[in-house]
Amino acid sequence: MGIRSQNNPLAAYLDVFSNTGTDAAGAGAVVGETGLTATGGVISDYTSGSDVYRAHIFTSSGALNVTALGSLGNTVDYLVIAGGGGGGHAGGGGGGAGGYRTASGISVVANPYAVVVGGGGAGGLGAPNPASEFAGDGTVSSVAFSSPISSTAGGGGGKGGNSSGPFLGRPGGSGGGHGMNANSTSAPTGAAGQGNNGGTAPSSGNTGAGGGGGAGQVGESGSSTPTDNAGNGGNGLASVYAYGPTNPVTYAGGGGGGTNVVGQHGTGGSGGGGTAATGPAAADYIGGNGTDGTGSGGGGAWYNPNAYQGGKGGSGLVVVRYKIAALTATKKATGGAVSFAGGKTIHTFVNSGTFEITSPIANVEILSVAGGGGGGKHNGGGGGAGGLLYSASTPVNPSPGQYTITIGGGGAGSGSSPGGTPQPYYTGKNGIDTTTGILATCVGGGGGGGNQPDPTGAVGGSGGGGSDGRSGGAGTAGPPRQGYDGGSGQPAAAGGGGGAGAVGSNASGTTAGAGGAGLPYSISGTAKFYAGGGGGGDRQSSGGGGAAGGSSIGGHGKGQPSVVRGGDAIFATGSGGGGGGAHPAVASGGGGHGSGGVVIIAYPST
Repeated sequence: MGIRSQNNPLAAYLDVFSNTGTDAAGAGAVVGETGLTATGGVISDYTSGSDVYRAHIFTSSGALNVTALGSLGNTVDYLVIAGGGGGGHAGGGGGGAGGYRTASGISVVANPYAVVVGGGGAGGLGAPNPASEFAGDGTVSSVAFSSPISSTAGGGGGKGGNSSGPFLGRPGGSGGGHGMNANSTSAPTGAAGQGNNGGTAPSSGNTGAGGGGGAGQVGESGSSTPTDNAGNGGNGLASVYAYGPTNPVTYAGGGGGGTNVVGQHGTGGSGGGGTAATGPAAADYIGGNGTDGTGSGGGGAWYNPNAYQGGKGGSGLVVVRYKIAALTATKKATGGAVSFAGGKTIHTFVNSGTFEITSPIANVEILSVAGGGGGGKHNGGGGGAGGLLYSASTPVNPSPGQYTITIGGGGAGSGSSPGGTPQPYYTGKNGIDTTTGILATCVGGGGGGGNQPDPTGAVGGSGGGGSDGRSGGAGTAGPPRQGYDGGSGQPAAAGGGGGAGAVGSNASGTTAGAGGAGLPYSISGTAKFYAGGGGGGDRQSSGGGGAAGGSSIGGHGKGQPSVVRGGDAIFATGSGGGGGGAHPAVASGGGGHGSGGVVIIAYPST
């Protein structure tokens, strides 16, 4: 059995690394010809015509360990996408997408090949730290083949303003967009063959910020007609390498440019680009994050003298694929990442798509989880987990037939702010519902309470934790039950978000409550936890404060002395974000982001 990739978010629900090229025989493969034997990343098996391919999908750094060559050749194809740039603050430009590189027919030998997955750049923040005026560039992604492959990091978006320096977007795999009124018609450049230029913001009148460049399109420039019209992020490019020709995925979209006029913000480019802040309410001042695992740019912030924060760039991706067999028969269904384990065919959806049954299936095993809620701000409550439903065997009718799978996104955590900033301290956003057409709708998790103006945790699949002496939100009790209530808060500490397996813990004095436990399921072949609640934040003056997220998949809460944003939930588990801490003289920590949901469908391979 190969060594499992470490720190890989997707590994929370797929654990099929022991499969070799002959494992596809259960799906009708020709036995006798074999492909490479390799481990690393998350494995996705799919068909393209009469061929069976195996893809190794890396969303965090690791290694592709080739242990043996087969009779089907020793070449691989690759897709390498760097981390996207962060969006600029205070009317900032959209972040540029990470460099997008792809090629086929690369020769390998039995050897480990190091894989580096680049992180997304931080959104520009500004006050109280002038150095943070610069939105962060992403970081490079690479594979150490005999001739190493490296993709260029996405460029950060410029700050809104009217001069040089941090007001200009930076070059990268794709260039970041210029900030509002940057007074420049020179576009931030994208790397040749990897991406496109970012949008400009010329000097005529008040101009919105430029959009970040995408892998498939330049970022749109800002203009003054209509007033402060911001540019959209450039679109990304689609690839079939991860999930096959019936499930192409678009990656590396640019972030949208910021503005201060309602209805004129830039939208993120296709492939995961973050949309700029919509305003005018303070809860909507922060740019949207680029989607992790796509290398997309973050959205620009709303313009305001207090320098609101741009969205974070999305982390990158590395995919390596090769042929492992030829088919004599077709699979029973398509859609999602398809793998084989324990005599089952498993379809895993982390993005919305279609589950299409092509040969009759009487019953399926199915797990459905909605998006988790975001954590609250300033002694913030932990976000509640998304609603969870599971069936070991449920009929599918029609069969053959199509089922639309809609994966609910995680709720955003409330943004951080400098010390002395007036209230209100906003609650986290609720997660989004997940639907399958097979089970009932799973309800998005409730956002964590945010101290003021209403510290009560929000209701949801599981309820968000309360703050400042208020109760947690109620979970969806059913029938069937989807989750549990959030814990209640105290004036100096907040309650944990509810989980699919338990209520969030109540705060006690100055000690925050932990997130409610998730539930383990082995639908992927190995027991994994899903839908844990976020931990509550507090204002303890020693030890860092904050409470743990449920089942180590919910985001951890924060407190003093490191008053920073609550921890984000683990990717694609439907867990809640951690609550932010508080130190009024220094800063109010924002809540962590809830994670998007997941749907896993399995049926016998024979």
